[in-house]
Amino acid sequence: MIWSSVDSEKALSALTKDFQNTPRRFFTEHDLHSKLYQIVEFELIKNDHLFFKTSDNQKVSLVHHEYPTPFRCNMSNHDFIRVEETEKTKKGGLYRRGHYDLVVLNPDFVKSNELVVVEGKNYKEFCNAKSKIEATPLLWACEVVFGSHYGDELPQNWSDYAIQDAKKLIETLKPQVGQNLKFAEYASIIVFLGSAPNDKTLEVEKQLKDFSRKNDFEIKLVTLNR
Repeated sequence: MIWSSVDSEKALSALTKDFQNTPRRFFTEHDLHSKLYQIVEFELIKNDHLFFKTSDNQKVSLVHHEYPTPFRCNMSNHDFIRVEETEKTKKGGLYRRGHYDLVVLNPDFVKSNELVVVEGKNYKEFCNAKSKIEATPLLWACEVVFGSHYGDELPQNWSDYAIQDAKKLIETLKPQVGQNLKFAEYASIIVFLGSAPNDKTLEVEKQLKDFSRKNDFEIKLVTLNR
């Protein structure tokens, strides 16, 4: 396989090492996203697996930021609830889709679909093609959560931010397209806490472990004090 769960773990390990060695190089969560993108892209280039052509002959990269979910969802109040396609918000509009911080596309999905379906931005076109998709679209979906800048002000229930993303990934691993194909082969979430005090770090860790145990889905936590 071009990208496996082992490759994903290696990429997250490399990102963790960079964070723990030089944490102040990362000012924002997006800095972490960008570094992970760089790590993944380098590995794909090294093996000549970065670019593939769609069925309409468009050359695309396998790695992307902010790739859209294949479903609409309600993410208000730091929660995640998948909603029906026609379900309306309190204001009367349709719910929006979520996005993944980073994905690695499946080259079989790329090669067997047109660009408009592969990039996923045109939801109508994607939905029209959804039942005909014959390959799991993503090899990996990843969420990265950053709490360093909260410092001593890390708010109560801050872990809800991470749990919200974890719920989105759990839904992603359920059948979504084609003949009961899940949307991603593998999904992971990693949480970085750079300046939270120990008592807050332990509180967050307990909340994340409780969720992971109840849902059989790991949330990785990285701090500077371990």
